[in-house]
Amino acid sequence: MGTPCGWVGRGVLRMNVPSDPDAEAQEIVIQSPSGAENGQKGPDMQDLVDELDLELVHALQLNPRASWTALARALGIDPVTVARRWERLRGAGLAWTSCVPGPVTRGSILRMLYVELECEPGGLDAAIEHLAAQPHVIFLHHTTGSRSLLAAVAVADLPAASAYTRQLLDHTPGVRAQHAELLLTTYGEASRWRLGTLEPAQQQTLRTEPAVPDEQLLQPDATDQRLIRALIDDARLPVTELADRIGVSEPTARRRLNRLIGAGRVRLRCEIAQPVSGWPVTAVLWCRLPPAQLDATARSVAGLPEIRLSIGLTGPDNLMLIAWLRDPAQLPELEATLATRFPQLAVSRHALALRTVKHLGRLLNGQGLAASSVPVDIWQPESGGS
Repeated sequence: MGTPCGWVGRGVLRMNVPSDPDAEAQEIVIQSPSGAENGQKGPDMQDLVDELDLELVHALQLNPRASWTALARALGIDPVTVARRWERLRGAGLAWTSCVPGPVTRGSILRMLYVELECEPGGLDAAIEHLAAQPHVIFLHHTTGSRSLLAAVAVADLPAASAYTRQLLDHTPGVRAQHAELLLTTYGEASRWRLGTLEPAQQQTLRTEPAVPDEQLLQPDATDQRLIRALIDDARLPVTELADRIGVSEPTARRRLNRLIGAGRVRLRCEIAQPVSGWPVTAVLWCRLPPAQLDATARSVAGLPEIRLSIGLTGPDNLMLIAWLRDPAQLPELEATLATRFPQLAVSRHALALRTVKHLGRLLNGQGLAASSVPVDIWQPESGGS
């Protein structure tokens, strides 16, 4: 678990706040947005955050482990205010930090399946409940169309992918058919997506050196796996707490953390609840490209501001895009942009997410706020139980 916190009264959250990722914690009491403690929707979801909140999230997107002092310098406020605002956002499920193993490359530490599921009449709720509880399912969307669920499943290797589809997906209650494709290449993913609320000069103070992928790096041992699990829960955990969790000294924890980040084996992320991001709608597009044009086109498409994910898949639809839109009516506009700028790309089909159920291991309530979590564990053995 992350920073200890809890609601002690209507609208009041008590928590221990570390002054930065390497410091001790101090207890503070803050006020939550109206209704956030029980997931109730206020008059307008966008009213739950202000411009400074969005700037803070953008800052943490650039550097998820930046100290409160560095964040305060970029935002022009004091470190205590930064810490208080962040803990309010995190405690109310409006934003959080996490970690994604990968990306998928020749030397990848994981394999990803994107699975579409067709549900039996009346079986949708049972399928959602079952899949949301699975530690290998990192994203789960309820979408339009006959294949009403889209799940992103992370496993350690190809044999584990086979075991997962046979032992779990084939026995998911409420599901009559599943269609799984393997992720081959990541061309652009959400750790690079930005809110765009900071000025360039502010961004420059927070930028970090890009990772240098090391495909010769050994697969993570048991200690690295524990470290990655802890970062998935909270990427801002102080090194002292990381060391305690994984059972090593502080210098060893710091060295392993820096090695994994520097080699590109993990990517730290700051996430924002989609309803307050200004981009409340998720669209999924399955596309086809000539293989010779796939790499260059997919990387260019990833640069569009709406695109959160651009990945190559097995199957005839060899490119999948996930976009955040400001309104459902923007979907035809996005498709028109793709057709104009990338005539070699054909959109085979598309869907809109009616609801995102699980996002990087966070279970989202009906308003799209993080309400609880199911720890992501790509190394947990597959089993037929729930």
